[in-house]
Amino acid sequence: MRMRVRTILAAGAATCAATALVLVLAGCASVPLGPAPIREVATVSDTMSCPGLIPDPLPGAGLVPEDFDAVAVVECAGGVTREDADGVIAGAEVVRYEGDLTEFLDAMGAPSDPGPAAVCSAVAYGFRPLWATDAAGRFVPLSFPLTACGGPKEEEALAALARLDVIDRTFSGAERIELREATEAGCATRAGVAPLELFGGTSPGSSPLDGVTGARVCVYRADAPDAPDADADAGTPVVMGEGGVFDGVFSLDAASAGAVLMAAAAPPGGAHCAETASRFVVVHPRIASAPEESHPPLTVELDGCQRIVGTDFQARRAPAGLIPLLLLPPR
Repeated sequence: MRMRVRTILAAGAATCAATALVLVLAGCASVPLGPAPIREVATVSDTMSCPGLIPDPLPGAGLVPEDFDAVAVVECAGGVTREDADGVIAGAEVVRYEGDLTEFLDAMGAPSDPGPAAVCSAVAYGFRPLWATDAAGRFVPLSFPLTACGGPKEEEALAALARLDVIDRTFSGAERIELREATEAGCATRAGVAPLELFGGTSPGSSPLDGVTGARVCVYRADAPDAPDADADAGTPVVMGEGGVFDGVFSLDAASAGAVLMAAAAPPGGAHCAETASRFVVVHPRIASAPEESHPPLTVELDGCQRIVGTDFQARRAPAGLIPLLLLPPR
């Protein structure tokens, strides 16, 4: 999550050293520069979005307008997970609070602190998205009063919020992050075009087939492949990225696994391609006398450009006979 880092250097800092003896007990940073900044009135809207924890106040956020009769507070919490029969889904939860809003709205409407007379520490701030809503279903995004260094003064407001009644919680799933079927099969739930590192540590004169007894093949399908970048360098392969979701698993025997490894050991070539794969496999070699996790997997695109992608971000074109070996057998 991108966070804004605020560093404030006030002109008063230049006088701090000169008046150190006078201000030694109070501290130079305790001398304000002037009045607190004026807080804006929030924009009324018929809708709200749910961005989760954010690095800045919501667009249009501010004080509740005087003619807006708030009846509830709505909070959006991102990064929430829920378990279902198939695994775990990540998403957002919208929480509605009701009750006497006076204490909460008073804390949110407090003035910000005046600016400091010394350098503020570099701090990353996160702002919880909160809205006030009225009986007509309209919303106003709320902003916290700020500290002298630009952080949210949220302790009193959030304590008051916690004392309100939670009337409703609505979870909206956005992404499958764990499939029990994948975990039980020893595969990742989501994957991209994995790096090919298998041959980086091979000793001189050794063969990629030495000790190969087979392989586990995890199959993935794309959620929504991104369009290729038309301005991409001709030497850079276009790959699907992290859009693959587990779709099955099967095993290769020693001969078939060896054919995949030999193809991956070929010189790079055919890297540039305008197609994007919608299906790919991650091949986990099994090698005698070595734990499987010690051998990094390799990835083969099943459609699109049908490439094997290496750690150098160069690609090897998969031989014509290789793809049929890597298709998920009918269930």
